[in-house]
Amino acid sequence: MRSASFNTKAFAFLAALAASASAQQDYYFNFGGSTLVQERLDPLLNPGGLSGHVHSVLGGNAFAATMDFATTQSSTCTSVAVVPDKTNYWVPSVYFRKNGKLTLVPEKSHKIYYKYGHDGKPDAGRTEFPKNFRMFAGNANLRSDDGSHGSGGTQLNWLCHTLGEKPKAIGFPKGFTSCNGNNVGGLAATMRFPSCWNGQDFDPANPLAHMSYPGTQAGTAGCPQGFQKARFPEVMVEYWLDISQFDGQYGSDEVPWVLANGDPTASPANIDQLNGWQEGALAKAMKTCNPGNTGSPKLDSPQCFGAGALQDGTAHRACTKTSSINEDIGLNGPLSQLPACNPIQPGPGLATKPTNCGGTPAVEPISSGRPSSAITSATAGLVPSTTSVPIPVDSEPTSLLPAPQTTSAKAQPTPPTDTGIVPPSGGSSGLSPPSVNTTSGEWKAAGCFLDALNPRSLGNRPEWWGQKISSSNCVERCASIRAKYAGTENGGQCFCGNELLNSANHPGKCTSKCVGDGSEICGGAGHLSIYSLDGQVSMKKRRTHHRHSRHFLASV
Repeated sequence: MRSASFNTKAFAFLAALAASASAQQDYYFNFGGSTLVQERLDPLLNPGGLSGHVHSVLGGNAFAATMDFATTQSSTCTSVAVVPDKTNYWVPSVYFRKNGKLTLVPEKSHKIYYKYGHDGKPDAGRTEFPKNFRMFAGNANLRSDDGSHGSGGTQLNWLCHTLGEKPKAIGFPKGFTSCNGNNVGGLAATMRFPSCWNGQDFDPANPLAHMSYPGTQAGTAGCPQGFQKARFPEVMVEYWLDISQFDGQYGSDEVPWVLANGDPTASPANIDQLNGWQEGALAKAMKTCNPGNTGSPKLDSPQCFGAGALQDGTAHRACTKTSSINEDIGLNGPLSQLPACNPIQPGPGLATKPTNCGGTPAVEPISSGRPSSAITSATAGLVPSTTSVPIPVDSEPTSLLPAPQTTSAKAQPTPPTDTGIVPPSGGSSGLSPPSVNTTSGEWKAAGCFLDALNPRSLGNRPEWWGQKISSSNCVERCASIRAKYAGTENGGQCFCGNELLNSANHPGKCTSKCVGDGSEICGGAGHLSIYSLDGQVSMKKRRTHHRHSRHFLASV
């Protein structure tokens, strides 16, 4: 990537800004998002065909193998909080390695940052992305840090939020056995796009050629020679992984994670963006929208995107799409190998594409839809997009920015407050089974409830005791440990707890069949089938606080 030599003189400038970062209004904003779909498509690098590995995608639900700006605008919803943004952003999915098996790691959330000013002023010369604009950052073939991921480049960081953003590394970090707790658990990655453009279109054969990273905040003058056609806002994407189910399965000196492209280092990583902003929306906001990390003005204020431009987490999590690929990527259980032809290559040399991959995947519509059985990549094919089908995605953190400074040494969470008792719904809950007999009595279905996070509504640690999950055996498990509530989620997770935090009753959202008993319902994507002895639930609210790496916000 360009800019390593160009940015040498900028490091002192960046360091000075980082030292002064604090809660303040400034010309940047951020918003949450959730996963739209996980599938093997990449309309930038592999237009019209199958990508070489599985991606986690967010944004407009018109995402497809071949698309342009008009395609993005045909989206009927977006999985990010700002409604005018139907851009698609995508990153490689992550898998957990253990005993020859690969488990797809659930994703907690995404956060997207747009920065276009500093010191309380908007930067001169910033423009919105043109129609059909596309860009890429990183290098999927790297297996070691080549110097392009530092302050003057992608600013790639992997970190464990539970431990105060430590350990932090360019690549998967070591030094922890759990990344959960303190209400901010999660393994996270951040990565920045370049912002200086040479006026040329994206070239799949040379995806880094048309963009470069800046050296200063001085509009296009801060861009390298040859890349001063336009200066866009700096865009950084952060995504959080829920690794709680793997606690106790790896040591502090181990790195059990691997990207979907077979990279066990994650030191290069890569990220794609295809512009889908409503024309004029971003240009207007960059002139007057200056919430910084204070949250004021709000993004739906006249200073930013206007009334109706902001949707809550429930709305953007509801925006999903059926995978276009007729292929098992691990959503239904562990795999013996990564999807497509992706052997694990640790480097440090560049990864190479194996030649013994079997047949070439078909790229033809399959009218019969998705079969329930797994198929090999050699027979994978594209199928038409259909109605929304949920995938394992949880709600996003309230904020990933530094909290405003106070005189207190440590921010304390607001004490929980009761929000009322939801009465028993009996057979009308729509849950199956409606009740479960245990040694402690008959537990009744209370209904379908949102599973929040930071903390999760019934606690951050799922229960598992060697059996495939059903609602019946989950209730029996929770009763045996004298928990007040039992909850099953997304077909295969069981949670036990004594309070239900930051939740809401969402009838009809629990539709996932249990992996241990297909006749029973085990919650849904981001939703819990809740059971209790009396069929009642007393919900509580608890405010949480989050910290975030300040480097991006204090840099160009």
